[in-house]
Amino acid sequence: MEFMSDKEQSPKSTETFPPALQAAIDKFNKWADEHLSEAERQNAIGEALYHYTDGRGLKGIFENQTIWFTDYRHLNDPSELVHGMEMARDVMHFVANGADGRLGLFLELFADMFSQRNFSAALEFFIASFSKQRDDLGQWRSYADNGRGYAIGFAPHLFAITDDHGLQPNEKVVVGPVLYRVDQVIARHQLAIDEAAAIFLEAVTANADLIADKTIGLPFMQEFARAIIASPLIWNCLTSKHPAYEHEQEVRLIILGLRERLMPYIKTRLRGSEIVPYVVHDMPLRRGNNIAEIVVGPAAPPEAERSVHTLLTSLGVDPIPPISRSDIPYRVV
Repeated sequence: MEFMSDKEQSPKSTETFPPALQAAIDKFNKWADEHLSEAERQNAIGEALYHYTDGRGLKGIFENQTIWFTDYRHLNDPSELVHGMEMARDVMHFVANGADGRLGLFLELFADMFSQRNFSAALEFFIASFSKQRDDLGQWRSYADNGRGYAIGFAPHLFAITDDHGLQPNEKVVVGPVLYRVDQVIARHQLAIDEAAAIFLEAVTANADLIADKTIGLPFMQEFARAIIASPLIWNCLTSKHPAYEHEQEVRLIILGLRERLMPYIKTRLRGSEIVPYVVHDMPLRRGNNIAEIVVGPAAPPEAERSVHTLLTSLGVDPIPPISRSDIPYRVV
């Protein structure tokens, strides 16, 4: 997996650096790509993932064979990204405490640059949420019409790692399980920041004369910081949430890239009076065994299973997946 350090996706730098300094940035980008690719392999999906939705969502997903990826700014919890970013800044301050003065200066600059406002001007992120939990009370309440909706079980092979070369920007999807434990989130941030700190110190120690030239040293530090932010810190933040949400066991599909490349694919919809940007992603749901099952919500009408079967049959879904009802005792509130 080539993430945001990929030249086609990361913001273009207008700076040119001496080869020794550019080599440091390239070294970190290589480490980040390898690290994230290994994480993707380790987190390969081996079980069905569930998408909670209401009746309109169920019908639209199968009629259009698409999943809508929502702009991260319009997620149910708007503080999600901030949660991960605050922990990343805590790690930066921890590493900077008592560090070499040059590294401390770099991390201070890094922390100042690491803001949603700075990177959101050029980068876009769209998210589709799934869950490892097929029958979760909180998600029935929050995402499935207060228990009257459905949980669609998508077969694991739909989330297989694939080569994304040649794909359109709205077709490039990265899969990442969400982390909830604070120690795990911090450890993941620290791994990246420690690696970046080691490469940075190696570069500035070997090239003190270049770094001393402010017309070279400062732009180099800024570009190195951008590389760390683009990959993997943003990824870490997009796939971490507050421990209160751990019951959701969320797995995120993320479309990300330069705003200018994604703009032709961005649509908008209304949620109340809120205008919500989203990206449509095709997913072949009516053929093969791409749907593992459909779970009917605990508060759905008695005939809901039959109605779902009729809907799928009318759309030519073959084979019809198992349709069952939630086992949760449920009282609509």
